[in-house]
Amino acid sequence: MFQKTSTITKWTLIFVFLLLVTACSNDDKVFKGIVHTVDVENKRILVISQIKEEDLSKDYKEVLESNKYSQAIWVNKVAPSKYKKGDEIEVFFKASDDSFPAQVTAKKIVKSRIEQ
Repeated sequence: MFQKTSTITKWTLIFVFLLLVTACSNDDKVFKGIVHTVDVENKRILVISQIKEEDLSKDYKEVLESNKYSQAIWVNKVAPSKYKKGDEIEVFFKASDDSFPAQVTAKKIVKSRIEQ
């Protein structure tokens, strides 16, 4: 009888633990891309996924209107001095709007490689 109670207790604890882990899971979205534009005035950066190096020198409007890139986001409320054109970054955020490029407020931004 004691062993049966112990087994039930173990399974109950495992179930509760898994339930808590699932309930507390982090549902952040991650966007990987390269900084194309640093907008100092509006404290935001434009990040475009898989952008080609030759397109970094073009005006952002021209790049977006070319329809070559389907994934681009404006990351709002950033410190523009921390980023420069060509930085490869990962942007963690909760939600975005449906515009193109999307507008997000980052929870965290991580540079993907060391700039030289």
